[in-house]
Amino acid sequence: MGDTDSIVIVTSPAVFCPTSTTTLLLRAVRQSVHPSACTILDLGCGSGVVAVVLAKVILPNAVIHASDVSEDAVQLAGRNAADHQLAVDCRCGSLFEPWAGKRFDVIVEDVAGMAEPIARHSRWYPPHIPSDAEEDGTRWIACILSQAPEFLAPNGQLFFPVLTLSNEAKILDIARKHFVSVTLLAEQWYPLGDDLLPHLDLIEDLMRRGQVEIKQKGSRWLWATKIYLAIT
Repeated sequence: MGDTDSIVIVTSPAVFCPTSTTTLLLRAVRQSVHPSACTILDLGCGSGVVAVVLAKVILPNAVIHASDVSEDAVQLAGRNAADHQLAVDCRCGSLFEPWAGKRFDVIVEDVAGMAEPIARHSRWYPPHIPSDAEEDGTRWIACILSQAPEFLAPNGQLFFPVLTLSNEAKILDIARKHFVSVTLLAEQWYPLGDDLLPHLDLIEDLMRRGQVEIKQKGSRWLWATKIYLAIT
């Protein structure tokens, strides 16, 4: 997960598993993060893979924090940090609740960001894994973008993924209202999988209403993950 470095972590059926979005996000962070950053927050840490890679590979001299709304996730992230002999401050709570009064040089977030009707049919969100990102997938990222400047140091960096299976235009509009600059760092397009293709009518309806974006290439339907950097 550390781009060219192999990092092994423990996963759990009760916790959202790392995906190709995680890999793309970490690669973008590695290429664009301020090397002098001292305090980092992995927001929506899940298994803790981002925190582990940050602490072990990308910014080994920084103080790493991690949080998730799921107690199972926080416990797993703590276990993975301990397995790698890393000191990561892991806390449980929704979004920035555990971090009142703190500021970070860098925040890396990867909370649920897929249109809820699609998420409930996807392999990433089986019934026991919560999403609750609303019909357009923007609920959590909208909160993060509006609150993050309060938790970032001057010239702080926020790295965040946007799926085109959410309302990207709305997300970027919110980001530009709260940050000095918003830059696209990376994007990767993928074919709709066997879990979502049977629900193409649903996805096309969401697209017609401006909630998501998919593209047809030949006989395949594609969606994308994009990684953005916002700076205060």
